[in-house]
Amino acid sequence: MAASRPGRTRRLASSVWLPWTCGLLALLTVAGTVLAAGGRFERGVTVPTAVLDGQRAATAGAAQHVRRALRAGELDLAQLADGLTLGLDPAKLDKQITHFRKRYGRYRSVYVLDAQRRVLAQAGTAAHPDQVPERPTGAGSSDAVRIDKIPVVVQYAPFSYGNNERAIAVAEYDLVKLRNAFDAVQPATAWVVDAKGEVLASTAGFTAFQPLVGEELRRAARTDKPVVSLGGGGAATREIVAAAPIAGGGKNHAPSWRVVTARSVSTVLLPETRARDQAVLLAQVLAVVTLGLFGWLYVMWLRPLRRLVRDAERVADGDLRDVVEVRRYDELGLVARALERIRVSMAAEAATRRTHDRRVPAAVSRKVP
Repeated sequence: MAASRPGRTRRLASSVWLPWTCGLLALLTVAGTVLAAGGRFERGVTVPTAVLDGQRAATAGAAQHVRRALRAGELDLAQLADGLTLGLDPAKLDKQITHFRKRYGRYRSVYVLDAQRRVLAQAGTAAHPDQVPERPTGAGSSDAVRIDKIPVVVQYAPFSYGNNERAIAVAEYDLVKLRNAFDAVQPATAWVVDAKGEVLASTAGFTAFQPLVGEELRRAARTDKPVVSLGGGGAATREIVAAAPIAGGGKNHAPSWRVVTARSVSTVLLPETRARDQAVLLAQVLAVVTLGLFGWLYVMWLRPLRRLVRDAERVADGDLRDVVEVRRYDELGLVARALERIRVSMAAEAATRRTHDRRVPAAVSRKVP
C-alpha cells in the first residue's frame, strides 16, 4: 500500500483558502477604514444656533428647578414648624418630625432646638446646632456646608410654643438629592457649583467642594449670565458648555450658585454626526457579514472539501477499508457518491483478484505428479 501524501492536501487547501482569505481580509480592511474615518470630526464642524439656544434654555430650566427645590424645602419646613406650635408633647414631636423626614426623603436629619440650642427631638443623622443662626427671625437656609464630607444646606424655621417659648425646626437638606432636578438637561452632564466654583451636586460622579475639571467649565461657572461656548479640545472631547445662575433660593440663601452643563458635540444630531453614525453602522455591518461569510465558507465548503480530498487520497493509495461517507446532496455529495462507487468497485476487483490468485496455485499443484 502506498504511503499517504499529506502535501497534496495542504497544497489544495492553500489554493482554496488563499483567494477567499484575501477577499475576506479586504472586506475587514474596508470596515476598519470606514470605522476609523467615521469616528473623527473635522475641527470646522458648526453647531446650529438652535442647538446652542436649546442647551442654554435647558440649563436655565435646571437652575429654576434647583431654586424651586430649595424654596420648597423651606416652605415645607415652615409648615412643619406651624404644626409644632400647637404644643411640644415629646411623643408627638418625635412622631411628627420622623413622619416629615420619611415623607420628603431629601433630608439627612430633622430636629428641633430650644432657645438654649438643646435638641428636643431628632430624626435621621446627628444634629448640628452650630450650623444654625443664633436667633433667626424667619425661615431661611444657610449656604452649602460640609457635614460628614457631604454638601448640605441647613434650613431652619423658628416658631413659638407654650408661654411664648422660642424653638427652631431644622432640616439638613442633602444636596445630592438635587440630581432629580436635571432630567431636562439629559444627555448633558450637570453640576451645581457655589460662588467659588466648587461642586455641590452633579448628575455624574464628583468629589464635593472640588473645582470643576476643565477650563471651559470653570470659565462658565464664573459668569453672571447664561453663556454657551465650544471647548477648544480635540474633536472627540468638544463640548457645548452652558451656565445659568440660581437666583433667589430663599431669604438667607445666597444667590451665587450656578448650574453648569456640558454636552458632547458627538451627541448632537448634526449632519456630521449622522454621517459618522452611518459610517460606523456600515463598518459594523461589513465586519459582521465578513465574519459570517468566513464561517459559512469554512463550515459548508472548505471543511467538507478537505475531508473529500483525504478520502480520495486514501482510495488512490489503496486503502479501501473505510466507507466514503455521503453527507450532502449537492455537488460535493455527488462527488462523494461517485468516489464511494469507485471504492466499492475497486474493493470488489481486489477481492476477485485475491480469489483468483489463491485458486491458480492450487490448480497447478494438483497437475504436478
